[in-house]
Amino acid sequence: MKSLSFLRTAILLSTLFMVLASMNARCDITTLATAINKAGRQRMLTQSMVKDYCLIGLDVNKELAIGRLNQSIALFDLQLNELKDFAPTDEVHDALIRVENMWHIFKPIVLAPASRDKVPALMAADDDLLSATHKVVLLLQDISGTTQDRLVNISGRQRMLSQRLAKLYMLRAWGFDNSQVRSDMEQTRNEFKGALAELESARENNSEVNASLAEARKEWNLFEHGLNRNDHELIPLIVAMSGDRLLITMNEITGMYELLSIQVNSKAQH
Repeated sequence: MKSLSFLRTAILLSTLFMVLASMNARCDITTLATAINKAGRQRMLTQSMVKDYCLIGLDVNKELAIGRLNQSIALFDLQLNELKDFAPTDEVHDALIRVENMWHIFKPIVLAPASRDKVPALMAADDDLLSATHKVVLLLQDISGTTQDRLVNISGRQRMLSQRLAKLYMLRAWGFDNSQVRSDMEQTRNEFKGALAELESARENNSEVNASLAEARKEWNLFEHGLNRNDHELIPLIVAMSGDRLLITMNEITGMYELLSIQVNSKAQH
């Protein structure tokens, strides 16, 4: 039953990435809510790509990880171009140019055959790229200034945190287990729990959002249980799949907040 559940999650996640890529191929950004969602998704991809790089190096679900890594790279390129076309201010445009510059450093490393020797360089490039993508989201949120778009950002960041935790876990499993990685895991775990509680208490939630957040809470509890296993019981496959299920749910919730924002703004204009 567990293996069937993992297979179902793998199929769902691959489908998610293909749907996101096809949406980007045919849809321009027309609202700040959509821009915040997609800019926030860029943050998630920085972590997901390193996670998959580690899975390839660990030889865990290698073929799926290779396929998903390639999909993530293509999606990052598509969304970066779309965000540059939309950029509402010079400051946002300049921030996206910085992302592009960091991406040109990160991309060749993650595209090369997975190697433990390259992990330190990849991690340094990953930190810079994550910081640059996060800056874009904050600038877009500041321009919007609405509570709904702030929720799009917070919910979207949960996608990144789920993948960041999975990435850090994979680094430990691959032998990069040190005080910095463990500290980063604890900080990321606390950030996810705090933001989840904030989303659950948001007055803007409707019944659909609340139901999905309840599902995210269940998935988080299962994911955290896997993260809590001791050093001798590291289980990369199970943790990767649990994190992926949480990613799928948080992506759906972020889309719900994006729709709420668009609806509120549409009513305000009329």
